[in-house]
Amino acid sequence: MTAADHADGPAPSELAAPAPATAAGDQPAGTAEQQAAGAAGRPGSWLGSAGWQGLLALGVYLAIWVLGYALPLVLQPGRPALDQSSMDPNFYTWGLRWWPYAIAHGLNPLHTTQLNAPGGASLAWITTIPPLAVLAAPVTLLAGPIVAFNLLVALSVPVSAWAAFVLCRRLTGKFWPALAGGAIYGFSAYQLNHIIAGQLNLTFSLLLPLMGYLVLCWRDKAIGDRAFVIWLALAMTVQFYLFLETYADMTAIIAVSLLVGWLLAGRSGSAAGRDDPAHPPARRVIARLSLLTGIAYLASIILAAPYLGYALTHVPKGFIRSPAGSSVDVAGLVLPRPGQTFGVSWLAAHTAALSVPGRDGYIGIPLLILAVVFAIRTWSSKVTRFLTIMLAFTIVVAIGPVLHWANARHGVTLPWHHLWYLPIVRSAYPARLMVFAFLALAVIMALWLAGQPRGTASGAAASQATRWPWARWLLGLLAIAAVAANTPTLTIQPGAGLPAFISSGSYRHYLKPGSTIVVVSTVRGNAGMLWQADTDFYTRIAGGFLNAAVAHGSDLPRAVADLGTLPLTGQEVRRFRSFVRTARISAILVEAGSAPSWQAAFRQLGLHGQQVGGVTLYRTGAGS
Repeated sequence: MTAADHADGPAPSELAAPAPATAAGDQPAGTAEQQAAGAAGRPGSWLGSAGWQGLLALGVYLAIWVLGYALPLVLQPGRPALDQSSMDPNFYTWGLRWWPYAIAHGLNPLHTTQLNAPGGASLAWITTIPPLAVLAAPVTLLAGPIVAFNLLVALSVPVSAWAAFVLCRRLTGKFWPALAGGAIYGFSAYQLNHIIAGQLNLTFSLLLPLMGYLVLCWRDKAIGDRAFVIWLALAMTVQFYLFLETYADMTAIIAVSLLVGWLLAGRSGSAAGRDDPAHPPARRVIARLSLLTGIAYLASIILAAPYLGYALTHVPKGFIRSPAGSSVDVAGLVLPRPGQTFGVSWLAAHTAALSVPGRDGYIGIPLLILAVVFAIRTWSSKVTRFLTIMLAFTIVVAIGPVLHWANARHGVTLPWHHLWYLPIVRSAYPARLMVFAFLALAVIMALWLAGQPRGTASGAAASQATRWPWARWLLGLLAIAAVAANTPTLTIQPGAGLPAFISSGSYRHYLKPGSTIVVVSTVRGNAGMLWQADTDFYTRIAGGFLNAAVAHGSDLPRAVADLGTLPLTGQEVRRFRSFVRTARISAILVEAGSAPSWQAAFRQLGLHGQQVGGVTLYRTGAGS
């Protein structure tokens, strides 16, 4: 390839991934990453090695996250304290215990009779996080599922940031730009909005940047075709089992990115118009990458076939989520969370109007400016064009079928809105696609701070990119500060430990193994699932909130939830008594601190409670 071929951008292999390629005359594998790794062999240069820098980056992210936000969970790991008013933390705690229990007892892990007595519940479309449950099984079995959950919360943000660091470090060969890029991804609004809700399926997003890292290793010939396919297939399979929706989103993003890469690659080839084995035409590289990725994807489908086959024959009925209600609000791209508005009243008013999914897209004005300036100054680089197009695409898709500003009553219907109501797409959360936008922003941040290392830009663009390093870092630090200012605090419930009835084992003296109970707790979401997991499924429970697709908004059976409003009607009384007989409910547990209306309702039903270990035990006379 001649120098003239490089005048329009980087080498042909550049579009094989959002990564830098080498300058004319260099070998394709001569990346900044490999040069830095080679320097590690010199005395005193161990800190320059990719491995040690990766460990250092992980330590930095852990220190920031644990000391700044998750310290209460680490100091008291056996206490369920994260947002106990929500259903999700205790649901995922249950999932961590369920998989080891089901495997040890030879049960079908995709269906349980431990919940929703008497019929049980299908878990095929429920995010029970089997990869994390299996990985954390030693902790769960030795210390309990609550400790395992709190440990995973403490690790989720740092390891996701670390994975993005690894990708950015491979691209730039520089520690500090990669560290900043990892922070943009790991501490993004998307990550933090889901971690405060305890949604481990969404916050362990390390597999996505690691897939990008595999592409770079293949591009640099650090791994061969076979190793690339095997590792990519394994990563895709784990992502499938971790969260099916992210796997589906990943499928669409990979297809679009390969198409964009192929279009940007052009028809460049060797200088004489003949194929050069050392520098194959860019589109041939993309085609080869597409073929290998397709093989890996097919392998992941095969590995996921047992789960997928069961799920397709057990699809929940009667539930359609509105994509418009789970989309990114355009105002949410620049408006911070409530309480992070620095006392500006008009800003606080607009921020308060944003829906919860609408906040997943917060980027901040400085980071948006950085992305725009990066695109303008280095547009001649095909990497820049690739990243900019993919960033714009994911943001537009995350907006969903209707464009809203500050949750306005009437939005602007977008031309492609019909696509969001197709059979599979209509069940997706558009806002969750923002994880891919933040990955693109992480790479943009790293390349920006690195000054576009050799090979990513050419000519005037490369010269401009390396000017005024202080200005680049100033804008980068402002962008990071805007992201940090939007970081929410974890909702830690004070004094939210388990009642002594559970923690001391007193339940064994009052309940028979395998009996069916109902747990009422208005101060703790999914208390029944939490207690069941902590007692190793000693009893079955009637109820349990799995997700909005299969539940009616409460973790209690409807016949019990209807008792929460006094006075009781004759129909409610009859429905409750019929339910107790049908489900063979032997006892009802009401945690201390629950609304007094529950005690009044049970008295009206003729049930008499017994105070024991922080709960009131009502025996129904039914069941075993």
